[in-house]
Amino acid sequence: MIEASSYVPGAFLPLSSVFLAGLTLFSLPVLSAAPCRAEASPAPAEQAAPSRQEGLLLVAFGTSHQDATVSYKELEKDMLAHYAPDRLKWSYTSSIIRRKLAGRGTPVPSVEENLEQMARKGIRTLRVQSLHIAPGEEFSRMERQIVSFLARHPDSFDHVFIGRPLLESERDRNEAITALLEHFPAERKKDEAILLMGHGQQEGRCDMVLSDFARELNDRDSLAFFATVEGTRGVAPILEQLKKSGAKTVWLAPFMLVAGDHAKNDLGGDEEDSWASMLRKEGFTVKTHLRGLGENPGIRAVFSRHARTTEDDLMTPKQAH
Repeated sequence: MIEASSYVPGAFLPLSSVFLAGLTLFSLPVLSAAPCRAEASPAPAEQAAPSRQEGLLLVAFGTSHQDATVSYKELEKDMLAHYAPDRLKWSYTSSIIRRKLAGRGTPVPSVEENLEQMARKGIRTLRVQSLHIAPGEEFSRMERQIVSFLARHPDSFDHVFIGRPLLESERDRNEAITALLEHFPAERKKDEAILLMGHGQQEGRCDMVLSDFARELNDRDSLAFFATVEGTRGVAPILEQLKKSGAKTVWLAPFMLVAGDHAKNDLGGDEEDSWASMLRKEGFTVKTHLRGLGENPGIRAVFSRHARTTEDDLMTPKQAH
């Protein structure tokens, strides 16, 4: 359940010089940790009753489409197997979406608002799970907000663990591709192509991650393709590959957490510049599978694993050797 904000500003203890020194020395290596770092296996204690002093903050880009929040609801169900309901909160990183929802009377707290609320609840160990697809601009903004809050309020938590985005390691990539292909509609025939739409980023911070994903996806299924709305992986070159593939039918699906505006309009919409319209103009039969990644149990399992096993602790960062 996505909760409305009950944020009440309050005072915290002033910043200690010891914490500032530690943050200066150690936060940068933590924030730039190698993406292929091996993850620890979940401890047996994770199956015990959720601790009242441990909380989970789920951070997504956000959506203003109410029907698209089914992905968030399914994710929350999975996470509640490990965390108490009143110790789980949601934040959106998009200020535009937060303002739009606040105007409708259904506000979603910012990262900083939820950090303060959860500290006031007495949570000492906080796990912050990114629900972003790759470590791009939105994920970096989330990290900066958390570091800034902790610098100003050093006594707010004992531990703050950061769970990485969906695509962080080869294991993540392989599990995500398996989940996509196994849970695609059974009515897709073997000679029908798939075209996934990712978001991408103009600055290209996550282009290499997405390019690696695209190559492995196509290696696993020669009729499965990937392009992005922004960044360097535009759809035009993929249209040429589809023509050469021999496929007559193309399935369109979003590679995004929710099937919101991009999925409904840019991907499957009736506008002349939508991907569906462009494909039909080229003579393809178009079918759509407009489901967000959060509706896929295999994708949710990757996020859940990241939340439970991360050792990236901003309060007690490990020194690089």
